[in-house]
Amino acid sequence: MINLTKEDYEIFESIEKIREEIKKKYIPIKVIDYGAGNPENERSAHTMYKGVEKITNTFEQCSIGLKEKWAEIIYSLVKENMPKKVLELGTCCGFSSIYMAKGCSSSLIYTIEGDKNVAKIASKNIKAASCSNIKQFVGRFQDILDDVLNEIKEIDMAFIDGHHDKKATLNYFEKIKPFLSEKSIVIFDDISWSKGMIEAWEIIKNDSMVKEYKDLKKLGICYFY
Repeated sequence: MINLTKEDYEIFESIEKIREEIKKKYIPIKVIDYGAGNPENERSAHTMYKGVEKITNTFEQCSIGLKEKWAEIIYSLVKENMPKKVLELGTCCGFSSIYMAKGCSSSLIYTIEGDKNVAKIASKNIKAASCSNIKQFVGRFQDILDDVLNEIKEIDMAFIDGHHDKKATLNYFEKIKPFLSEKSIVIFDDISWSKGMIEAWEIIKNDSMVKEYKDLKKLGICYFY
């Protein structure tokens, strides 16, 4: 991991300031959750595709996602490796996208969010962070991932942070693999989140294409070179 500078920490502070500003507004949001819910849920594929509606607010929604050392890790990975194209599954409120975009201004971040209202919040946060190197897509991963992959053509880094279901995670991994460049890195979030995610990570880290991996208990990082 690279050594972070004073300027890097100033960037982190500016991002977290945006997060805190929108959290304290407590703006209500109607969200369709297309994910696995929580580790105790056993949502069927049909339920996840249909989605589960819930009412939340910007405090709760913007509290989700990578923060502190975890956000610094994805920032550092981008800064160190300078990927041309990054794919993110799970924009949420946009903060992980912003961290990666700030890591290297020449990287282009393609990020997919399932829910349109959450994507609107992310869009505002991305604008507040003045990130012009983030391209947002809205739709279920199952519906639009193929089109996004065909647009990207070659992925240098991917961050899989949504739909924490074993079968879904493995399916997205298989879809992404043919598009990975020779020196690509794929990061999985919440690899210990549930029994299914633990099993998925066990399969992924032993994939023949993975040359090296780091198991950080929360993040799993696969190197393909």
